[in-house]
Amino acid sequence: MDKIKFGKRYTIWSPKDGQPCMDHDRQTGEGVNPQEYTCVKMEVLEWSEQGCQTVASIPGLAGKKVFLVAATLRPETMYGQTNCFVGTKLEYGFYQSADPNEVYVVTARAARNMAFQDLSPVNGESVTLGRIFGQAIVGSKVNAPLSVYTDGVFVLPMENVLSTKGTGVVTSVPSDSPDDCAALRDLKKKADYYGIKREWVDGFEPVPVISTDAYGSMIAPALCDKLKISSQKDRIQLAEAKEIAYKEGFYNGTMSVGEFKDEPVQLAKTKVSQLLIANGCGFAYAEPEKPVTSRSADDCVVALCDQWYFDYGESAWKAAAEKCLASMETYGEDTRHQFKIVLDWLKQWACVRTYGLGSRVPWDPNYLIESLSDSTIYMSYYTVAHLLHESRDGSKPGRLGLTPADMDYAAWDYVLLGKPLPVDHNRAKEMEVLRRSFLYWYPVDVRSSGKDLIQNHLTFFIYVHSALFPESEWPRAVRVNGHLLLNGEKMSKSTGNMLTLGDSCKLYGADATRIALADAGDGIDDANFEMQTADAAVRNLHTLMEWVVSAKQALVKLELNPSVSVQVSDIVLCAEDTPFTTIDRIFDAEMNDLVLKTAADYDKTMYRNALKSGFYDFVNLRNWYVEFTSERGMNPALVRKWIERQVLLITPIVPHWAEQVWKAVMGNADSIMDLRLPTDLPSTTDHSLLMAGDYVRKLTKSVRDADTALQKRSKKGGKSAVAFDSSAPKSLDIFVASEFPSWQETVISVLKENYDADSGVFDDKATLAAMGKLGVLKNKKAMPFANEIKKRVDLIGSAAFDRALQFNETDLINEVVPYLKSS
Repeated sequence: MDKIKFGKRYTIWSPKDGQPCMDHDRQTGEGVNPQEYTCVKMEVLEWSEQGCQTVASIPGLAGKKVFLVAATLRPETMYGQTNCFVGTKLEYGFYQSADPNEVYVVTARAARNMAFQDLSPVNGESVTLGRIFGQAIVGSKVNAPLSVYTDGVFVLPMENVLSTKGTGVVTSVPSDSPDDCAALRDLKKKADYYGIKREWVDGFEPVPVISTDAYGSMIAPALCDKLKISSQKDRIQLAEAKEIAYKEGFYNGTMSVGEFKDEPVQLAKTKVSQLLIANGCGFAYAEPEKPVTSRSADDCVVALCDQWYFDYGESAWKAAAEKCLASMETYGEDTRHQFKIVLDWLKQWACVRTYGLGSRVPWDPNYLIESLSDSTIYMSYYTVAHLLHESRDGSKPGRLGLTPADMDYAAWDYVLLGKPLPVDHNRAKEMEVLRRSFLYWYPVDVRSSGKDLIQNHLTFFIYVHSALFPESEWPRAVRVNGHLLLNGEKMSKSTGNMLTLGDSCKLYGADATRIALADAGDGIDDANFEMQTADAAVRNLHTLMEWVVSAKQALVKLELNPSVSVQVSDIVLCAEDTPFTTIDRIFDAEMNDLVLKTAADYDKTMYRNALKSGFYDFVNLRNWYVEFTSERGMNPALVRKWIERQVLLITPIVPHWAEQVWKAVMGNADSIMDLRLPTDLPSTTDHSLLMAGDYVRKLTKSVRDADTALQKRSKKGGKSAVAFDSSAPKSLDIFVASEFPSWQETVISVLKENYDADSGVFDDKATLAAMGKLGVLKNKKAMPFANEIKKRVDLIGSAAFDRALQFNETDLINEVVPYLKSS
């Protein structure tokens, strides 16, 4: 299949361990990859006075060319070099290159990386000829390859040159780098302050290199002026300018100079790099994007070494992997987005190491398969494991009587890939059984793992499946979760913030622990196990159990005399034959809605949402119903329905509690585990009744708010005070409007005009503009009202624009009056 190849490539390497340091071998720096640069060789033409003294004191430099070596990510800009920067306080070294006649001036860290990339006389060792501080290099004259300043440019001081990034030597292209532009401006304005001579900067002006429509041919100066960057100390503005300049130049820029003039920068970038290398003026170099420390406490480098690697990123294979991902359920766009990012950058990946745990590479037993590349299709073995052996270690053969010797490459190719068996295969019948078992169980329905594996193992899982299997056997879903926090903090034995599953079960019981785990959160973000939640769960389950017991007693009592209402404790039930009121129908509809939501959340494995709708919201709905029916009593049929559905909805989270209630309290003989969702559920939610319920809640809140406001005014002194006796009888007038306010009609009209029914999307920008033009935004109620309408549109579509109520407002108010009086 040519997916695994052998050759030289860059990889993160541990010199101490003598092998690649992949993600699972790292103490820090997981996910860090090699960053590839083009190193530009700037031959020293004239040393500064201090530089001359230092060079003269190092015998090993005699007769050799010395180059300041700068690592750049933008080789296409080298035509515009006006100078070179060094850090005055940084220590540099003179390092012998692989060419005996050439010496490189770089930091020790860069030299260490170069030693593992065939850039040193001895692989893995940097040969140091001498050392020099940056201050001694300032004022030296160097040749800048490709620069229009062919007579050479000067080495200048720069603040914030890092020894931890690149080589410590920085080429300066002020036309396209805001940092370089700001630094050069500073040096020109304050030459004496920085201790440089005027001739080192005078006459060296920015040169047009890249042209863009947005910023012309001098993008860095334009951005520095626009963002009011006055010096190289304006780090925040410079960071913003740098991001803009690099993106604008790369994606929208065209070369203005050089061999590739008029070509897009995206194409010219690689060509210029190749030109520098071909002319002997540069070389390829790589280092870790960020610091990486191995588990053996070694600072890792990037090595260019022979190794076996997966050719991830190859166009056809990448396209297949992307197609596989597109067909998969990821239970959240965040997860899908992360996979897309990894598929975009993931390229060749070293898949072997020389020692440690792992399986030998079948075709090259000198190597072991590294852990992240191993076991990407291990789940396929589960489909036949029960037929191959009965013991975990494989010592006891399965019912087919097959031995490891029977399962050769031809056998596995047939079982997993469907390739023909050799005609003389002596276990063909048994292989057919294995093949049928594989096809019965595969593909993978869902793979669940941690979010840290998206950047490697889980993406390999997608790649390998797309390479080996037909589309019908590709994974159907992957469920990624974050890490688990305890009380908002990382779990740690050293800090004492630690709780094992066993300890939690001892403290709170299994079901309360499961509630806290479900409540901890879903998706790619870190989940947070709150001990307070587990503690509250114990109380909530106990309280709910007591309520169900009382309700069951009331239902049994009602069965003795169905025609009269009954009360047990605080449970009041109306007679069995009492017709449904609107409140009853609202309660029933909202129950159905919560059941549908909870079922959908379980299907998506969104357990926190399921807990909310299936437990917290379900209990709150019951409390609302109890409150609104306190005068006449609850409908017994709805109470039975609520109890049965409440127990059923939380069974996946609290199975022990649910089984106890189902059997011991409700008296059922069968297990709650055998039940499925009710068959009498409506296919869709009754939104008209949900709107009626929303109306009732808003009405009661308005009444209570008005009462509260009146009481507050009565306690105030002055002219705003009102006479109010809270103990005296009260009267309340409720007015039903015959038409809606004109501003509401205007808002709805604007929303309707800017709504695309096909896509279900509002044009928010056009909506705001239209509402502003009509003067509606002056009304503080306009935007909340608009958002409410948009929510309804999300639920029921364009029908939400119809303002006609789906219920009789006057009748509903009359039904609520008894409750309003009592409250």
